[in-house]
Amino acid sequence: MLRWYSPTMTEVAVPPHSDEPPIDGRIARRQRNLDAVVDVVLEMFAEDMMFPSIEQASKRSGLSLRSLYRYFADPGELVEAAIKRSQAQAAELTHLAQIGEGPFAERLDDFVSMRLRLHEANGSMFRATIHNAANHPRVRNELHENRRLLREQFELQFAPELAAMSSRARSSAIEAGDVLTQIDSIDLLRRVRNLTVAEADLVLRDALSALLAPHS
Repeated sequence: MLRWYSPTMTEVAVPPHSDEPPIDGRIARRQRNLDAVVDVVLEMFAEDMMFPSIEQASKRSGLSLRSLYRYFADPGELVEAAIKRSQAQAAELTHLAQIGEGPFAERLDDFVSMRLRLHEANGSMFRATIHNAANHPRVRNELHENRRLLREQFELQFAPELAAMSSRARSSAIEAGDVLTQIDSIDLLRRVRNLTVAEADLVLRDALSALLAPHS
């Protein structure tokens, strides 16, 4: 559903007798190094290191500072690359089969479960994105776009219920439902309120049912 960044170039084995030339060893080595350092930055995000320096990434990854500065002009580029990788990996998690179709209870189950899975897998990336958005325009633009698409996904999944409301009630329900189910809100439930996944699941289901079910 989300317009995640495309993953970075990966090494592709060329089958025997292919007309395509083999990948240059330097390109493959560069890609392995990029993958290694980006993975390290994602680990740092998970440890609440929201803006790792190139020096920190070099030390943890084992790659030289000279190499990293060939790949990234500054720490901002390094952080952007890590966010892109994480977003690409999360793409499958946002998928909803037959969006907006079927009984309300089933759509509610699919939607809440998907948002919780997305947070568990990529919550640290969302926190890093929010943390860095103010100082990095490309990160900020993607944050705004992804939030918009999450909102659109909510509207599509619960279109039958929203369509049954008056214009004013529908507008309020969209705003409230979007706020409830953005990753920021789920992060608050899980990390600030210290709710378990099961407890957060119940809160979201109850809240969305109260918001939407009377109109289904």
